[in-house]
Amino acid sequence: MSLRPRPAPYYLPLQFQTLPAYLSRGLSPARWAEEQFAITLGTGSGGDPALAARELEVVSALDRLPLQVKDVMRGLIDQLHLDRGDAFPSGTLATWHRGVLRVNVDWPDLDPVVQLSQRPTLRRRFLLSTLVHECGHALVEDPRGGVSLRDYVRLVAAGGWLPRPTEDRWPYLAGNGSLDQLERHYLERLRALDPRWDPELPVMDPRQPGPAALDWQLGSPDSGFPAPVGQSLRLQPASRIALSIMAERRGGAGLAERSRLAVDELRGTLGRHPSVSPYAEGEPCETLAEIFRCLQLEHPARALPALEEGWRVLISPWREAELQMGPRVAALPWSGERLVSQVRSRA
Repeated sequence: MSLRPRPAPYYLPLQFQTLPAYLSRGLSPARWAEEQFAITLGTGSGGDPALAARELEVVSALDRLPLQVKDVMRGLIDQLHLDRGDAFPSGTLATWHRGVLRVNVDWPDLDPVVQLSQRPTLRRRFLLSTLVHECGHALVEDPRGGVSLRDYVRLVAAGGWLPRPTEDRWPYLAGNGSLDQLERHYLERLRALDPRWDPELPVMDPRQPGPAALDWQLGSPDSGFPAPVGQSLRLQPASRIALSIMAERRGGAGLAERSRLAVDELRGTLGRHPSVSPYAEGEPCETLAEIFRCLQLEHPARALPALEEGWRVLISPWREAELQMGPRVAALPWSGERLVSQVRSRA
């Protein structure tokens, strides 16, 4: 594996002017977003007072983002689009796709936010966490760099994704559960499904089959992702496998017998790489975005393997770019075009 990923291509050594500094001069939040982040701020239906009322709340969350997330936003997000809840899948607060971050302005009405209606600090925290999570998706799938397939698979393994032992018993055998071994095993199986997968290329490289195909081929075919041609490794979160064992009401010994494994091997492997959060267990791609969110906002009581690997893959390239490019210059009004050209010249 590559121990030192190349410096982050989205990094630009410019400080950020604060939103209050703009508002105090009578300038709009949209102008602040454009000049400080090179982002076009838009709404789904012009003149809707509800959308206008939420604009300041959403843009204020950008001002509170951690510094690396601001750099991701400036370097990888082109548009921030605000829209009503009926334009999103049920229960969705925000989505990211190819440079466009879409935010549901009806977010205070969503569960669990609606339960926090009397606690505005927690509501703001929920919005902030969601924006950081979506920026994690943008960082992982940066077409000019991003995460290599090798590191992507390694983070999925570190996040606790495993095959059912009755379908692939290799990871459960004694000595086969280290991250190095899981990474090699998953990559070999992926390349057996589709030889086009190159472990050293970013997942968004045009020579790769693509991130949607990757998540389908890593995860279960009933995951909801569009089904490309081919089969799947059928990886699942370790907690889901453990629950399915309990649901069978046959206990660990029953599964061990059917997969020809010792009970200790089975239990040890399932508990070796815990998930960073329940949301990280939805799909493999959510695991990486949640690792990024946890590294930016959470302070876990213990060092999880997924967070240690996430620091190397998702944080270290940004730190390396900081060291190489030196102190940031003072924040000034910059047109979106100038910012974009400077950021993209780093690629």
